[in-house]
Amino acid sequence: PGGDRAAVCVLPPPGRLSTAQWRLLAAAGEGLRVTPWRGLVVPGLTPSAADALLAGAAAAGLVTTPDSPWTRVGSCTGRPGCAKALADVRADAAAFVAAHAQEDPATASRALPVHFSGCSRRCGHPQGPYVDAVATADGTYTTTTTGAATGTAAGSTTHTATTATAATAATAATTASAATTVTTATTATTVTR
Repeated sequence: PGGDRAAVCVLPPPGRLSTAQWRLLAAAGEGLRVTPWRGLVVPGLTPSAADALLAGAAAAGLVTTPDSPWTRVGSCTGRPGCAKALADVRADAAAFVAAHAQEDPATASRALPVHFSGCSRRCGHPQGPYVDAVATADGTYTTTTTGAATGTAAGSTTHTATTATAATAATAATTASAATTVTTATTATTVTR
């Protein structure tokens, strides 16, 4: 009420904020809201303040566009934050994103989300169909495509690759899947009310 107000939604890859990023967002609007999809919403901005915050957030390393590969990649905490983890899954997720940074957004939007897990517990995995990349004790990842109805492997194929090529394994499983388009609710946009 009382004029144009806007909100900004950003995504911190890989689900972690630095102190500088947190301060940038917290100082910008009327609070900070965390979404179930790892997004952060800053409400109560003027349209010009929202534009400035989006530019600042992008410069600070936050995802501010809906076509970023980070909108379809997630991971558990992994090493060194979890004693059960067999790999630094956040670094491997970052390598996957770097390998797909120049991907055509139309192709990327049809790809399944990819979740990197440090162990067989698969903490934080998404619902619905996704590519499940699980670290193994021998330094490799086993990837499967999970089904929407059961959350179990629906796949005909399991792909294995070394940790250094985890992005290759996840890509192979993503492209081998015959699933329909999966979109996430997290998009980085300015919303005017």
